[in-house]
Amino acid sequence: MVTKFAELGSMSNEEKLTLLAALLESAVDPVTEVRRTEPPPAGPPRHPVGSPLAGLRFELLGPLVIRHGGVDIAPSAPKLRLVLSALLFNANQPVGASVLVRELWSAGAPRTAHATLQTYMFKVRKLFRGVLGGSVEDIARDVLLTCSGGYTLRVDPKQLDIVEFDELVTAGTAAMHAGDYEQAGAHLRRSLALWRGNVVHQGQWGPQLRAQAARLEERRFYAYMTRIDADLCLGRHREATSELASLVVEHPLHESAHAMLMLALHRSGRTPAALEVYLRFRRRMLGELGIEPSERIQALHLALLSPDPLLADLSLTSDMLLDRLVGRVRQGRRLSSSTVTG
Repeated sequence: MVTKFAELGSMSNEEKLTLLAALLESAVDPVTEVRRTEPPPAGPPRHPVGSPLAGLRFELLGPLVIRHGGVDIAPSAPKLRLVLSALLFNANQPVGASVLVRELWSAGAPRTAHATLQTYMFKVRKLFRGVLGGSVEDIARDVLLTCSGGYTLRVDPKQLDIVEFDELVTAGTAAMHAGDYEQAGAHLRRSLALWRGNVVHQGQWGPQLRAQAARLEERRFYAYMTRIDADLCLGRHREATSELASLVVEHPLHESAHAMLMLALHRSGRTPAALEVYLRFRRRMLGELGIEPSERIQALHLALLSPDPLLADLSLTSDMLLDRLVGRVRQGRRLSSSTVTG
């Protein structure tokens, strides 16, 4: 945070005010990043029972929320929310100061960026101190640590909704593979219920947070599709049809959504509508991409024209069913080829 006096003349008024605020904040409490020359001990927190943040719940599946006693105590300032999001996405891992600066300002960081970052960290520690009591020194030792070149926020993974979400999706996927579609659907519904909207931020996120948000949104879509697949295996075709009809409008080139909609319509006694879904999808693929639909959905289309009894097998997920149908088509081609050559 130390700045040469010769540099003050070249600073803008905003930069001077930022630096002054950082110095004033650091003067409020004797233990700040300014006076820390050695990192805190890396041992476990000294609190006698559990995590010092045990009473908090951190929610990132939507706008940032930090719950304490049913009240959201997350700061309203966009930069502080961004700092907290970056630390929570990387909970219990060191996050470099340079990484945080890039997340906060991208390529337009001011000369006082690191001093301002220290001020933000002081404010985050004050936030936790207001909830937990004690001193900023306690928070700096047990909760938000200064490590070599950055910071580490210590959080019990059970307090993070993103961890709970990942665990539920993993459990749901395992249940699908085991053929327990009822249990799979239950896990996946719980995972999706954790979402309060899209992962958003009031300001501009940096590259790391954008990547984290994109990963979560992709996994959310996977959980949604897999949950619908579990419902199809449980015979809930009519319930799934409306959801899938919305999905193909939102994702007009998503093949799996179209295949599942075709299957749901067929099992609901609406085979002509299922065939129409295929024709619309094929026209869009040819018109926008100039290619035919994949072998998998073509095999489903052929099976609907028959119709193939395999389509009624509820023990098969949509992927398993499509693979079986493709295998039959290929086998038929091989038999035709051997007949011709023979």
